Amino acid sequence: MQDMLSRDMCAELPLEPSLSRTLIEANKLGCLSQALTVAAVLSAEITFRSTRSKDMEGKRKRQELPDGSGWGDHIQLLQIFESWDRTGYDPRWCSDHELQVRGMKFSKDVRNQLSQIIQKIAKGSTDVQAKKEQKSDPDYRKLRRALCVGYGNQLAERMLHHNGYHTVGYRAQLVQVHPFSVLEGDEYGKLPVYIVYHELINTTRPFMRNVCAVDQSWIKPILKKLERLDMNKLSGGSSGSKDPEPLEDKQLLNLFTEVEAAEMTGGSHDGYSAAAALAATALAASRNGLCSGKIL
Repeated sequence: MQDMLSRDMCAELPLEPSLSRTLIEANKLGCLSQALTVAAVLSAEITFRSTRSKDMEGKRKRQELPDGSGWGDHIQLLQIFESWDRTGYDPRWCSDHELQVRGMKFSKDVRNQLSQIIQKIAKGSTDVQAKKEQKSDPDYRKLRRALCVGYGNQLAERMLHHNGYHTVGYRAQLVQVHPFSVLEGDEYGKLPVYIVYHELINTTRPFMRNVCAVDQSWIKPILKKLERLDMNKLSGGSSGSKDPEPLEDKQLLNLFTEVEAAEMTGGSHDGYSAAAALAATALAASRNGLCSGKIL
């Protein structure tokens, strides 16, 4: 039943693969309502209202928003939505905190749409109502673990002596956390060793936008699969091929989709989940973020 639900969710949800996968894992871990909120807010791409550089009052209002408890931007987005929910979705609360009302309302609509899709797939057996799981999970471990699985193809590891990162997997590159991120370091100022990111953007340098701290123990299975991976499966050749042709973006995305489908149905796919992760990472590197159909 769980495998069938996961497969149907992956096929029916109009989300980026990373977010669909996050919802599937969140359903298993018991934090689906939180993950739904995060997926909705990211899909709606909420933004702050434009303020003048010298508008100290506007900056002060933004600083009054939840800070993600130091765990990163996904957690902050969840906390912002939950804070708005506690006001009865009062648009004045958005204005008071320099949030665009239209974007916040759209995130609420997206969440309702996703909830309806999941309820239809699960025939009402899955709880998608907004509920507060934070009291029993103060570090958001369940949600962060679901994000780790969902964004398994968008991992980054911190450099040893500074807070720069390099992406993990195919076509690794040096990146930095976006300066507007709420991710916090430890007492020595060091950021988390491993994080997942929603997208890469290029301005003056490559930045990871919307990041979340994850535990090293959660990514060990991913790293082990990467080590066992036969890279020829990604290059488009066999083990005896001398000059394999590189796969195109569309082929990489198809590989990602096929592998995830095999994983959902319990098929034989030893090493292929890592192949899917690397394929998606290649897409992320070439497109500055893996994207598919979004909710309109």
